Amino acid sequence: MKLTSAAIILLSASPAKGQDATFEPGNFSEGNKLVDSVTGGTLYLANGLQAVPVGHSGQKVVLADDSQSSIEYHANCDGGAAIPQADGGHIYVSNSEVGSYPDDLSGGVYALTFDGENKLQEYKQLLSGTAYNCHGGETPWGTWISCEEFRDNGRCWQVDPTGQKAPARTAITGQSMDGSSANEMFGAWEAFAWDADDKKGYVTNDDYPTKDVSKTYPDHVSQSYQGAVVRFSPDETALACLDAESDADKWCVLESGTVDYLKVVPSSEAGASGNFEWVSDKSEANPELYAASEGAHVEDGILTFTSTLEGYLWRLDLAAGTYTRSACPFASESDNLRILGGVVYLCTGKKLSLFPYCLRRDISCPSSWHLMLLPCLLYLFIRLAIADDDDNPGDALWRWDDKGASRMFYEVGHSYPAGVDFTLDKKVMYVSMYGDATYQVTRTDGLAFDAEPKSITYEVDGGIADGKTHEEIADQVAAIAVGVPAAEEASTGEATPEKPAGEASGAASNAVAGTIVGIITSTLML
Repeated sequence: MKLTSAAIILLSASPAKGQDATFEPGNFSEGNKLVDSVTGGTLYLANGLQAVPVGHSGQKVVLADDSQSSIEYHANCDGGAAIPQADGGHIYVSNSEVGSYPDDLSGGVYALTFDGENKLQEYKQLLSGTAYNCHGGETPWGTWISCEEFRDNGRCWQVDPTGQKAPARTAITGQSMDGSSANEMFGAWEAFAWDADDKKGYVTNDDYPTKDVSKTYPDHVSQSYQGAVVRFSPDETALACLDAESDADKWCVLESGTVDYLKVVPSSEAGASGNFEWVSDKSEANPELYAASEGAHVEDGILTFTSTLEGYLWRLDLAAGTYTRSACPFASESDNLRILGGVVYLCTGKKLSLFPYCLRRDISCPSSWHLMLLPCLLYLFIRLAIADDDDNPGDALWRWDDKGASRMFYEVGHSYPAGVDFTLDKKVMYVSMYGDATYQVTRTDGLAFDAEPKSITYEVDGGIADGKTHEEIADQVAAIAVGVPAAEEASTGEATPEKPAGEASGAASNAVAGTIVGIITSTLML
């Protein structure tokens, strides 16, 4: 029995500026899909999208001249970026999140090189000898920062996408360049974002303030377990590197400076907005309020990042020192993100993810924390008992604007999206299905992704500026967790343009289950 995909469907007519637009985020009525014979997964695409694989994990890459790469495509392709080149082409760099210190240093960074006509010319490895390379970020001088998500040894590396310059460590998380410091600051580093206006870098940390008290940790490990978001400020010597004529000579921007840590100061108990400051003492930071921070992006003076432990999206006004925090009601594990034209493109979902309440593991659980088990177990029972385990619509790439959220695509298989980015002309979107493959996604109308779509179907109400908390949307979160359709659809089980007939069956039973979960969640969590 299939679970349907949306709990709230709001169809917003948004006429395109150009009448030829075909892209309709959130609308899957045309049955547009890509069946990948190599991975066994099916990629369901919104109307007006098309996708082609450019690399399959464990397979050699087929180049434009029909030859094959000398090495196989990397496993667990995670964070990535499409970095423009002087010849009009681009290089898509991608992390490999495998390995473990100290015995398995099989991670690294790989690159797909495309010419100005988007023809694939080369596939090669850029960084080796590392482990669990998760996400990272691009610099204005055309390098890729690859972050290792490994608590005891994680570092952030600077990588030349062309491979002409050898990779090097950075100092952006407080580490020494040569590793000689006795008090290295390692961590489960995630994403890097550079503020070109203020000339500072930001690094997220996929960790939360807890550790095994039965184990003895070196000083650097106990510090890194704090999980705080880091701000890197280059010193005068490093800032002088920005004046170099060659991009290759700007690497030193990230080689020396100071680091500070994020402390948020909520304006109310709900914590949906407030102020923030950067503190030099890690112990003064409060990462328990933004635990397990992941995707990050800086645009127009706003630092946007996710905290996946409870499914929040944070927006920090770097100049004003204020923040807003919005719940992600459509997914419990929001991960990689990119912002284009004011729209957040957010990768979400991991197999059998529970909705955010089930992920509360912070150190300040309410006294009735044990009651959380009831809705969580009920949800898990529903997922296992009546759902096709391969059908997890939460494993999706979402388009989130100031009105609500719409799916771009979702996968039915055994993977989830990562590494989203756009080429310089914004016409090609890259995304990897973690562990499986990397795809190029384009609009069938040939327009850029920041061009107005034909229409938008908002599957989840509420925009990124709403600052809602999970408590305020408990019913919505619980309903979406089990894929309950809107009430009027559930009563009939009939197909709608947004819900094909094949997905209509079982709607009533799912609605009942969702109502139970919603009532329990609302009662216990509010």
